[in-house]
Amino acid sequence: MAISNFIPELWSTQALVAFRNSHVFRSLVNRNYEGEIRNAGDTVRITTPAAITVGAYSGTVSYQTPTTTQQSLLIDKDRYWAFELDDADQAQANVSLMQAYMNEAAYALAQDVDADLASLYVNSGLTDINLDVGTTDHWDQLVLAGQQLDEENVPREGRWYVVTPKGYADLLKTTEFVHATQSGDQTIATGEIGTAAGFRIFKSNNLVNTTSSTYAYMYGHSSAITMAEQMIATEALRGATSFADQIRGRLVYGRKVVRPAALGTILADET
Repeated sequence: MAISNFIPELWSTQALVAFRNSHVFRSLVNRNYEGEIRNAGDTVRITTPAAITVGAYSGTVSYQTPTTTQQSLLIDKDRYWAFELDDADQAQANVSLMQAYMNEAAYALAQDVDADLASLYVNSGLTDINLDVGTTDHWDQLVLAGQQLDEENVPREGRWYVVTPKGYADLLKTTEFVHATQSGDQTIATGEIGTAAGFRIFKSNNLVNTTSSTYAYMYGHSSAITMAEQMIATEALRGATSFADQIRGRLVYGRKVVRPAALGTILADET
């Protein structure tokens, strides 16, 4: 009789992965100084040359002595991930659990960084624009955002705008919105969903909820935010007191709004 109660367990060869939010902001920042960091606490010095003046020629030439300004990018963010996988779990599953969890760790780390970059809206140098989603004309507010960038001489090439899923749905209702031609993996990886008013449009769930119903939609230029990151360690260890493999990794990075006049916020009430 005992054998009739036996219920076999079948292990699938596929892992069921979680639905994933797009990593948006890491693709929108300036990464020029990436290779110059080694560890947490490093400081990258960013030099900005002054403008050269033009004078009327009257027979003599006066030479300007250019000056520069300095900004510091401090590598002050330190993140890690670590997990332990028991030998029995790996033996029972045909799917490569190690690779599956490595992918999960990499995704979680990228999400953490992306949300941190979204918090930089507070360092915007432009006047906040208000939007009542579903009531205010979204296109008009985006045109106003473009005007603010124009007035600061921000180049048109490289402008971006990030909205929530509800903000995206609102944009879809405007006749001026143009769908992106990118498809497949590129759209999934970057969150890019279209173009409007000279901006590449992106969708993200990492935008900051400033109040119960208001979100900080962000717009700007690719030169507004500088970021430098370095994965300084990825290690595989054998558990000292367990029959398990231990995997861990560590990332250090710094980020800063270096051109506040190239970054703006649309405060969107999604009530």
